[in-house]
Amino acid sequence: MNYLSEKHKQLSQSQQSGLMAWFGQLSMDKKAVVIGLSLTVGLTSAAMAWQGTTSDRIYFCIKTPLKTLVCQDLNNRPFRMTPYYWEQWQLDGMPPQIVRDPAMGVNGLVRASNPNKPFFATGAFLGFALAGWMLRHCQDEERQRAVFEDIAEKRDAAISEMAARSELLDSYRDVAIKEVELQADLDLIANDRTVDIQKAEIYAHTEIEVTQMEASDAIFEAQTAGMTEQQKAEYIKHLRDTKTPYLQGSQTLQGTIDPNDKVTGEKDKRAITGDETAPQKPEATNQKQPTDTTSPTLEPLNRILAAKRSTLIVGGTGAGKSVTESYMLTKFFQRFPDANVWAIAQKNDSFCGLDKKGRVLLFDPLSPQAALKAIDEVYNLYDQRRRVSEHRRHEFDNQPVRLILADWHSIYETCKDDQWFSPYLKKISTIITVGRELNVCLLIDTQSFNLAALGLGDSNIRKNLYIIAQGNFSVEEDGTVNDSYGVLLNLIINAKIVDDAEVRAVLKARYNQLKPQSKQLGQPLIFISVDPMQLDILPDIRHYKPGQQPKVKLSGYTPEQLSTILSLEFDIDQPQQSPSEIVQLTQLQQRILNYLSGKGYKAVDDIRGALKRNGYSTEQIREALAHLVQLEVVTIDDQGRYGAIEQ
Repeated sequence: MNYLSEKHKQLSQSQQSGLMAWFGQLSMDKKAVVIGLSLTVGLTSAAMAWQGTTSDRIYFCIKTPLKTLVCQDLNNRPFRMTPYYWEQWQLDGMPPQIVRDPAMGVNGLVRASNPNKPFFATGAFLGFALAGWMLRHCQDEERQRAVFEDIAEKRDAAISEMAARSELLDSYRDVAIKEVELQADLDLIANDRTVDIQKAEIYAHTEIEVTQMEASDAIFEAQTAGMTEQQKAEYIKHLRDTKTPYLQGSQTLQGTIDPNDKVTGEKDKRAITGDETAPQKPEATNQKQPTDTTSPTLEPLNRILAAKRSTLIVGGTGAGKSVTESYMLTKFFQRFPDANVWAIAQKNDSFCGLDKKGRVLLFDPLSPQAALKAIDEVYNLYDQRRRVSEHRRHEFDNQPVRLILADWHSIYETCKDDQWFSPYLKKISTIITVGRELNVCLLIDTQSFNLAALGLGDSNIRKNLYIIAQGNFSVEEDGTVNDSYGVLLNLIINAKIVDDAEVRAVLKARYNQLKPQSKQLGQPLIFISVDPMQLDILPDIRHYKPGQQPKVKLSGYTPEQLSTILSLEFDIDQPQQSPSEIVQLTQLQQRILNYLSGKGYKAVDDIRGALKRNGYSTEQIREALAHLVQLEVVTIDDQGRYGAIEQ
């Protein structure tokens, strides 16, 4: 061994015994013999130490009252002990029932058969230890030798690799020279062949044109056989003036004759005259029946403004979906000004200021993936929130994340056949079904309530959605009539939306009752699928959407309403009053509002329990809550609980 210094040599030699120094000088075969002898000594000593006993034993029995001797325990092991402990037992007072076993040895005394057992055990230990020591010494030497062999192998491999690379470089050079020469020959041959092919194509094309001209002449002669020259001239003029009716753009023949995508009067008539005519039995159903009031109300929308569940707004053209959406967003941002909201739209709408924040992405059919990045943004937020432990998810209650999919049906129809679009549909379905607990939801407006046709999955996903449906009647300035009641009627009589036949019958009757008034007022009918389901007339809320102003009929307002309008119009510097200050609340309504203030959301039973000393019934409390919701001072969450809106 090469030592690094004299000190290194001194320390190494001081730690090595003379026996190992002698052992290290032996050859490998002699080392194996020495190790074998050591193992033999160890095995022999171990075998001798294993046999016999090292001390004397006295076997004894217990004399029973029946004068019988019991010399074994329950496991058939004999009673025995050393003479020393036998004498100690006698000194301490041995019971008279203990007697020596006459069947064992001399009066129960059995002498030791192997008194040298400890010496043999010591010899076994020394033999195995010495063999292990020598094996460890051999292992250390082998390790050192392996290092040198590894270096030698790497050196030989490097020399061989360099020689092989040199040979390969020589071969590559020869091959490259051959390739250049071959490519030059191929280029010359290809140029010659190209010239020949071009000549042949010109000749063939010329011959084809000549043949076509001859065939056309022959067909014309056959068609005009027997005609005079004047008749031939008139026939030629007729052919020139006739235009072939080609289909334009992406239009197909099936698309020109298939009326299934239209809502016609006949379809409405069939829906109205259907067999869904079950008699009304409000007391026999679990769903609350629609109210009997016919006055326009915002209660249906106010019930779901702060709901942590995805919402689907359905309606035909002119139904007022975008106006409803603007109202919901306005109220939503008033409550959650820092909400994280994105929108994908076909038109450059403002979405209550989202466009100024760069959160509105316009959908371009020629480059659709750019707008769908909003889905990725919202899904990334959902993915971050779902990894948070459940005891911290309450932190998201005041941090809503929303994604608006405007005119989704047309977007889906544009992209549904593209393979890259499938992951986006999976992300949307995941947010609808799981995002509620994480306060990550969608707001989708469309003209169809068929989820499969929207790419949102099967009807089971509908249970995770709140559905808002609208129908309206309007006449444009150019005379175009928009009648969108058909979609609303088809929805409320659909068993998959309203599963109770009695409720469907009540909703249909209320639809027939409210439709004439809705037409007269020019205000849309609205239906919500939240239990209890509700069908009402919306008031004029077009002022919530930029670019649209409501038609004010002064003759239809009371003096008190006109005074309120004038104060809102001109008293700009006056502090805005809350609805509870404008409208005089009843004693019950004021008590409910005081109880809910600062307490979060409470169920009706909790409110009744807090007011039980005042003797109010559950029905009175529900009526008072409905009035407070209509005044927009109380809101309802997706679990049917009520909470005060902080002013």
